[in-house]
Amino acid sequence: MPKNLLETNFQEPYKAWTQDPSPANTGQLLKAVDPVLNTAVRAYAGPSARSVTIKSQAKRLAAEAFRSYDPARGPLKSHLMSRLQRLRRTASRHRQIIRVPEQVALDQMQSERAAKELEERIGYPPSDQELADFTGLSLKRLAYIRGGRRPLAESTITRPGDEGSGSYDPRVRPLQESHDVWLELVYDDLDTTNQYILERVLGLHGHPKTKPSQVAAQLKISPAAVSHRMAQIQQKIDQREALEML
Repeated sequence: MPKNLLETNFQEPYKAWTQDPSPANTGQLLKAVDPVLNTAVRAYAGPSARSVTIKSQAKRLAAEAFRSYDPARGPLKSHLMSRLQRLRRTASRHRQIIRVPEQVALDQMQSERAAKELEERIGYPPSDQELADFTGLSLKRLAYIRGGRRPLAESTITRPGDEGSGSYDPRVRPLQESHDVWLELVYDDLDTTNQYILERVLGLHGHPKTKPSQVAAQLKISPAAVSHRMAQIQQKIDQREALEML
């Protein structure tokens, strides 16, 4: 009979979750492992440990880790602590330092030339992540040299009336830093086409907001394809609110 190394205090909620991984049971299991999440946040996030977004990301990573956990291979705490090391990347966004202003003009010219060269190479407009990888400039630096601001929509990219009008729900609140970081976390998980769509529709990284129909034309895909991708992106953005309620 295989050994069971799952800690005693986690066995009941874990068993319920394995039998029915519903949001309610996921929430109960997350509640049970909350001390582990707090330990991981303190260990890996450092000065950013108090961030609400860091804790939301910890819950998201933990929920993913439940699916890969095997009680026969070790304690759940060890498994979670290993998976939650990704919080270091999240926390680094809070501490990223923008380089000195006198480099702005040079960096701007470099990024513009690189964007044109990269588009010629790959055959489509590059996402900012592709441009960052190509130039060595960070996403935050690209936003800074464009003189841009962060997006002003909390999570809304697929409200009725977006297509063709470029309008957004007037009830949406301006983004706080935690919402901003969450959008960047979502951005990191997207493929390059969806990254491009998110950048342009919400105005990430200093880009002006662009109508979905225009984004479709830029990418040479149909407006329906952009709408479908926007809906998928919206689901990822909405996970933040759901995780904070668990």
